Amino acid sequence: MESKLINDEETLAKLLAEIPGQVERLSAVREELLANAVLLGEIPSPTFGEGDRIRFVIDRFRENDLVAPAIDDCGNASALLPGSEGENTILVMAHADTVFDHETNHAMCVGSDRIIGPGIADNAIGLSSILTLPALLDSLGLKLKDDLLLLANVKSLGRGNLEGAHHFLETAQRPFRAGICVEGATQGRLSYSGLGALRCEISLRIPGDYDWNRFGASGAIAHLSRLVGRIMEIPVPREPKTSVVFGGLRCGSTYNTVPKRGSLRFEITSEADTVVTDLESQVRDLSEEFSMESGTEVKLEIVARRPNCGIPFTHPLVKTTRAIMDSLAITPKVDPSTGDLNAIVQAGHPGVTLGLTTAENLRDENETVHLEPLFKGLAQLMALLKAIDEGLCDA
Repeated sequence: MESKLINDEETLAKLLAEIPGQVERLSAVREELLANAVLLGEIPSPTFGEGDRIRFVIDRFRENDLVAPAIDDCGNASALLPGSEGENTILVMAHADTVFDHETNHAMCVGSDRIIGPGIADNAIGLSSILTLPALLDSLGLKLKDDLLLLANVKSLGRGNLEGAHHFLETAQRPFRAGICVEGATQGRLSYSGLGALRCEISLRIPGDYDWNRFGASGAIAHLSRLVGRIMEIPVPREPKTSVVFGGLRCGSTYNTVPKRGSLRFEITSEADTVVTDLESQVRDLSEEFSMESGTEVKLEIVARRPNCGIPFTHPLVKTTRAIMDSLAITPKVDPSTGDLNAIVQAGHPGVTLGLTTAENLRDENETVHLEPLFKGLAQLMALLKAIDEGLCDA
């Protein structure tokens, strides 16, 4: 055991020493990487509507001569990059869906130091790194012993509720040594745990027999505004860390018409599942009470539910990732995930989520990624794959 620890330390030290010099070598693949990112970004891919983007991914997998490119029953695209030995498999995945619908103008604006466009950071640039992975490995002369299973998963965001990732992991015919979720933003992100979360939507409708003369009578906008205020009055604990974030209010159509219906979207997150359950119960009771008091029809729908999960901070995968970041002068930003990492960990595999580059205006139509830091982020990904392959991240 002591001999293995010494060998692992020596192997890690050698790997870390090589990383800074790899950043410039990876820039040789810049043209292919950015071309993939722009082409992906210009294909609308809202949750449940990722088909066109997935077909593009499969075409790229075939062009790269990957093994067994396939689209599964859920719509995920996957392919295998064989290692020299193939005794283990590393999963590298990026979600294919975005928050933008088909009506959004998906034209990408490419500059010398940035790309601007809806979904470029979340997650066209991340998915592009998956498609370009064979060329990135070749640029470093890196041949792994382990197989790499590359996955573009669908139905990740919002109502998708990680359905694509869960389906793939439940039906996978092989165990995974480790999993890496690749996100375009933000460089330094290090997620090794999944945060308990509850995504909710409250719909409010004013019935046809509504008494407009009753005390407090008003349209749906005023009612929902009052309901938001009532929810905000619910005590939220500081420990365990808990938050309620209001993400959307949809109501009304024009200036001179009182809206009769509307909806409110919000998310509850907490480090304790019991707190999430308690807050859900309070919001449900409040919705029923508000419905009776206001004479409106109020319905609470649970869109997505995630339990707390994760691997320890002391896990070799986390420790090695931190060492790699340190070698590149990247400051880790520990950020519990509410995304695909949850599916990896719940399936029993160790995993982390990494961000590739710095970004601005996330989830706005002028979402922006910076290109100069990108290759440092890719060097981070390549080094972690090598470390997993060398057994440095095994518990």
